[in-house]
Amino acid sequence: MAQPLKNRFKIGDFLGGFAGSAVALPQAMGLGVVLFSTMGQDVASGALFGLVGAAVLSIISGLFGATIGMISAPNGPVTMLLVGVFSTLGAAGMDPQQMTTVLIAILMLTGLFQILFASIGGGQLVKYIPYPVVAGLITGIGLLMIKSQLLLLEKEIILSSFSLYAAIPLITVVFSVAVIALISKIWPKIPAALIGLLMGIAIFHTLLWFEGMHADIRWVVGTIPSAGSLKIGIDLNSLTLLPFEIIITSALALTILVTTDCLITAVVADSRTGERHNAKKEIIAQGLGQIAVGLLGALGGGGTKGATLVTIASGGRRWAPVISGVLLLLAMFFAGPIGNFLPISVLAGVIIFVGYGMLDYNIITWLKSSHTRFDGLIALSVVGVILFFNLILAVAVGVSIAIIIFIRIQIKAPIIHRSINGKSHRSLSIRTESEQNILKRKGEAIILLELEGNLFFATADHLLNAVEQYLYRGSIVILHFRRIKYIDLTGMMLLLQLNARASDKGTQIIFCHLGTELGFGNKVNRVFQTIDKKSEWNAKIFNDSDTAFEYAENLLLTREGCSTISADHRIPLSENNLCNGMPEHVIALIESMTHTSTVNAGKTLFTSGQIAQSLFVVLKGEFEIRLQTGEKTYKRLAKYGPGTYFGEIAFMTPGPRTASAIALHDAELIELEQDALRALPHKERADLALYLLFEIGGTMGAELRRSATNIYLLEQR
Repeated sequence: MAQPLKNRFKIGDFLGGFAGSAVALPQAMGLGVVLFSTMGQDVASGALFGLVGAAVLSIISGLFGATIGMISAPNGPVTMLLVGVFSTLGAAGMDPQQMTTVLIAILMLTGLFQILFASIGGGQLVKYIPYPVVAGLITGIGLLMIKSQLLLLEKEIILSSFSLYAAIPLITVVFSVAVIALISKIWPKIPAALIGLLMGIAIFHTLLWFEGMHADIRWVVGTIPSAGSLKIGIDLNSLTLLPFEIIITSALALTILVTTDCLITAVVADSRTGERHNAKKEIIAQGLGQIAVGLLGALGGGGTKGATLVTIASGGRRWAPVISGVLLLLAMFFAGPIGNFLPISVLAGVIIFVGYGMLDYNIITWLKSSHTRFDGLIALSVVGVILFFNLILAVAVGVSIAIIIFIRIQIKAPIIHRSINGKSHRSLSIRTESEQNILKRKGEAIILLELEGNLFFATADHLLNAVEQYLYRGSIVILHFRRIKYIDLTGMMLLLQLNARASDKGTQIIFCHLGTELGFGNKVNRVFQTIDKKSEWNAKIFNDSDTAFEYAENLLLTREGCSTISADHRIPLSENNLCNGMPEHVIALIESMTHTSTVNAGKTLFTSGQIAQSLFVVLKGEFEIRLQTGEKTYKRLAKYGPGTYFGEIAFMTPGPRTASAIALHDAELIELEQDALRALPHKERADLALYLLFEIGGTMGAELRRSATNIYLLEQR
């Protein structure tokens, strides 16, 4: 029921949508003026195209509902990148009509890139861009926005003459910025940009009335064209003349920039609404919005933090962005004559305030501390590239820095999460006493290295150096890949090299958890053999670490002259672990009170929860103890072969079995029941009970130590 309630229209959506449109309207018009005046078009057209972009983006993204309460409209990052592009094209002599075609191509291609980016999980990749890079980009864009408006005032207004009349635009800018700043601080829920716009218009016309003069034609937006003047589509005849290299690079840079900024805005929205945005869905919605805006030849954009925060604070949620877009659409049809009374200086004030709000003063704080100075320098370098070169290059520099930092982190990060040797850790296969003694003395030759991170060209050599110290004659090295997230071709070549080096040094390499999760499929050996046909690949590969450890133990025991006992081999009761230290007459007593039975492979000996009071002595075959974790899933707890016994807990304290026992091979076993022990005469019962107590108590003590070690290892994960 939660989802339908969240999608239901509420009165707060209308109030929030109205507040959001009030904030987005002056910003969209101002940014439209900035871009289209750079493209050589009149400011009135720029104001219209800014409104179009705001209306279309907000409606499309709002209909998708991927981020609750987020308003999408023309914003600083998109506008300033496009301003840089068209400044260059204008300087090269391109005419306004051609520039419009280029704008359409850039926005449509950006939209396609965004959709493709989302489809391949690009929303997750954006998270890898370090915050100092993002802070540098946003701060640099904010400075560009302020700089563009100051240049406008300097060139067209202030230098005309020294009088009150000439200073009206400057006074209007300062007054508008002051009003917006004051309203934002005192009444944060009120759309300060709209109040600043209205108050700025009022002071502008009041000063003109006081001077008794009319406004200079350059000071006002002018009659805003009607929506009917919009031309949909692209001139196909001019496609061959387009600078595709600039279009593609600009679209790629814009995709990275607008996606990053949009997802940051989505996180800001989530922090206020308590919801969680859908990154993939949001990027696709933004991409479709860019394509639609591009077809109309308007100004693209993305998520806007100011309008979003005001919308949410005013109660706007699911449908507020759509309401905001519809209101902006209505404004387009009635804004025509209003432009004659709308000062450009007021819009400049709005843009300056927005640009000021984008400045991240944390960069200065980072520079003061030695721990964060490197981050501060990264942010400053990005800002410097924006101010002294261009925004497209800054995006490229930012992405390059992100890649370098990622590789640096990967190289510095430990490739070995932890190492375990065969003396402190054993497989789940229960061993005979003689086998246990060998593993205690020689177990250090078995080393399990649990790897972590990514194994690619930047970390391959790091792994080789880390593993090198464990490659010596007689060692058995198990490489555990469950924590490895990615292996590239360089990493695979390294494993081939590592296997060859280990063979030369007399080391046995064993791999585990190297399968489908890393993209190798079930035929891992064949994959490695096809990579380099000249290299010999003879490594053992197992699906889990316990089987790998059991194989390593068997290999060590064989080297030490203790052949591992196969499941088909029969070991008499007298040589079983249960009878360690027992005199012959006590063993004979056990044989007299028990009988031998058989269990076929695949059959269940007992199940978890079954009431019991006996233990089982394995003479032949193998049993696996399993703990059921689901209807078809289980956890393997132990494996018992000839010469071992199990079920001692139920024998010592009768009650429900804690796990199930399944025969892996045809088995022969003896069942010893507590009732049979109690039925013996007092002296015989006391003798047998004493021997059993020492043996079973020792086994359970060893199991407790092993459990404590496993708990410690789990805590280290």
